[in-house]
Amino acid sequence: MASFIVTVRQPKQAGHDPHNKKTGVCTWSNYCTDVTGEHHSFLVTNVSEEQARDLAYDVVGVRLTRLEKVGD
Repeated sequence: MASFIVTVRQPKQAGHDPHNKKTGVCTWSNYCTDVTGEHHSFLVTNVSEEQARDLAYDVVGVRLTRLEKVGD
């Protein structure tokens, strides 16, 4: 078991302005600095690589773009 930073891409949202980011709650976090943005990263702990990948595919329309192992 390990920890991973998972980065996902979700569909563009109407009204997204990368120069005027909105902070708030998003699907992946209680504190997100760009809630309407396409890319989101979150930490998962005590999981296998396969479990970390599966978390990204639990939401329809989301694509895993990056998976980084944290620590050893």
